[in-house]
Amino acid sequence: MREPLKDRIRLEHIVEAINKVFKYTEGKTSEDLRTGDMMFYAVVKNIEIVGEAAYHLTKAFCRTHPDTDWDGIMKLRHVLVHDYYQINVQTVWDIIQQELPPLRDQVTRYISETNWEEWEKNVKVVSETAVHKNLVKAASRMKTDGMDTKQISRYTGLTAEEIDEI
Repeated sequence: MREPLKDRIRLEHIVEAINKVFKYTEGKTSEDLRTGDMMFYAVVKNIEIVGEAAYHLTKAFCRTHPDTDWDGIMKLRHVLVHDYYQINVQTVWDIIQQELPPLRDQVTRYISETNWEEWEKNVKVVSETAVHKNLVKAASRMKTDGMDTKQISRYTGLTAEEIDEI
């Protein structure tokens, strides 16, 4: 199993995708977007990337940064991918003009203002704590089902002392 990308990398992907959208649409109009298939699909793909990267941010990061409409970003990605046949070019153009500039500013600020070493250490501790809680729950069920301590330890990685305390 590969290691999941960290929040910082996902945020960098968001900024990179937004920058590509701006590069593709620089000096262009909504009519250019409507008539230029390659430009349209390049723009839509990068907006999808923004949504996908947002989806993979940790819930803790999203909760810590509520000024950004993470749910709306993820829902837009869902619409672009699954309702591709209904994409309204003017809506995409409005998003480019009105929504992406402040989003890029917010995300750039999050990247520069976050103490990433501290953030990743805290996220790891929270993650490990959640995993441990789930292992304890699983061990409790195994114990109830009659499994012995050695088997439970082999499956969960918990020590005999931790299992005996359950």
